[in-house]
Amino acid sequence: MDKVKRKEILNQLATRNLAEFRKTLPVDENIFPKLFDFLDEKLSENDCQNDFTIASKFCDKHHIAKQVLFNWLNEQGQACDCEILNLEDAFEYLNPPISKPASKTHIKKQKINSLKTEFDFFVDKVPPPWNLTETILDDNDKPVYSFQIGKGTDCIVSLETSFQTDQFNNDQYWLDLWIKETELSYNPEGLIVERPEIDNYSCVVVKSKNWTPVFYWFKSNSTDKWFLRMKTGSSRHKGDFKEFTKLLNSIQVNGQ
Repeated sequence: MDKVKRKEILNQLATRNLAEFRKTLPVDENIFPKLFDFLDEKLSENDCQNDFTIASKFCDKHHIAKQVLFNWLNEQGQACDCEILNLEDAFEYLNPPISKPASKTHIKKQKINSLKTEFDFFVDKVPPPWNLTETILDDNDKPVYSFQIGKGTDCIVSLETSFQTDQFNNDQYWLDLWIKETELSYNPEGLIVERPEIDNYSCVVVKSKNWTPVFYWFKSNSTDKWFLRMKTGSSRHKGDFKEFTKLLNSIQVNGQ
């Protein structure tokens, strides 16, 4: 098929009004896709004879006035069976692409006052000023749980699973994780790692004097199945830490 000629035809048709083009058609426009399919099939078996031999057989089969159709084809510059296929793209409007609606993510959120999970996290009553939210992104997804102080989002504590216990003393691991969480493209100066002592918990803190985000990771010494990740700010993290200890005291591990 002559791609150059096809492009030339398409450019010509683009300058004409589609309605006017359809008025010039010598037969029902829905005949043309069938004609194109017929020609594709037959030309895959036999070479074009530089005439309308195959198109003539199609017309006989569908009771179409041959000369009327052939005259119109000649007006379009198509003088044989293989050249008819140059017009195929001109009839794409008969089968416009169907745009599929974008799949919507159904987010379900609800506040809950207690939580017991299959991985041994249990809080019978969420202490004030904390709120606990359950979020389900899709009906088939597992719920996500997060704590926050009041209605603000300056301090968020998320319940996570599978703490990297073997990396607890690896400062570089936590520094890299802080960079990943903050989405910085470089390693800022002044980052420090601390491990404050808390009863029954192991804790890692990464912070900087020059950057606002402060991240805490808390793991119960009784299990590796879950841990808590707290994101807060440099100007408030000490106060948030005190409030967080109240939350820790309300959490039961393995029913204890």
